[in-house]
Amino acid sequence: MRKFKTYIAIDDTDEIGYFTSTGEICEEIREHVERCYSKTTPITRHQLLLHADIPYTSHNSSMCFTCHLSEREFEKIKLFIVDYVLSMSASSSAPGICMGFEKDIADKNAFIEYGLDAKKKVLTKDEAYKMAREQNLFLKELKNRGDGVIGALAGVALRLSGNDGRIKGKITLDKKSVSVKEILDLGFFDEVRLSNGTMADTNAMVLIKEYLKGVYLEHKSVLLVEENNGFYKPLIKENLLEF
Repeated sequence: MRKFKTYIAIDDTDEIGYFTSTGEICEEIREHVERCYSKTTPITRHQLLLHADIPYTSHNSSMCFTCHLSEREFEKIKLFIVDYVLSMSASSSAPGICMGFEKDIADKNAFIEYGLDAKKKVLTKDEAYKMAREQNLFLKELKNRGDGVIGALAGVALRLSGNDGRIKGKITLDKKSVSVKEILDLGFFDEVRLSNGTMADTNAMVLIKEYLKGVYLEHKSVLLVEENNGFYKPLIKENLLEF
């Protein structure tokens, strides 16, 4: 049974004060896929435009992960996700889901440009559906306005780019300093590098104040650090907002 790289993204499933979040719902979907069908990759959170004309709960971000599915498994997962998001999303939310095989995307450059536009422009559902048709992607709104289709489609596009998003989850250590090598040995990060792209010295020490948070660069989970008096320190959340 041949399997293909598959992108799965959701957006706009919660509301202020709701018991769960889009990130947690996506995590539960990922766990189901991992348990029943395929190994999965970590979820990435993609920050989209914050604008008065765009309804959003708190951050206007979408969630995406990848796996490998057969065409038959794809149809089964699609039905599961539709039912699960409908049952778990908040009553006032406007959820959307996007799925597709990477092999079927007709124009990757144009599609990635759509994702980048979602970070700086107000886009419409009509534009989203048109792009989804052109790129052979499944896109569906599930309730209310259904504006989540815009972000879900953008989430797939930005994940496809390989250079956008923060990795969902964080690493908390009970040490105040740890070597770059020890961080890499945790298995959560593929690389530790400075913001200018230089790879961190594996023998150097990293000072830790709170936790370690990864970003998605060159299709890898990367911990960004900066030099600080002979040590490295992780970039704080405010420095990662562009992702």
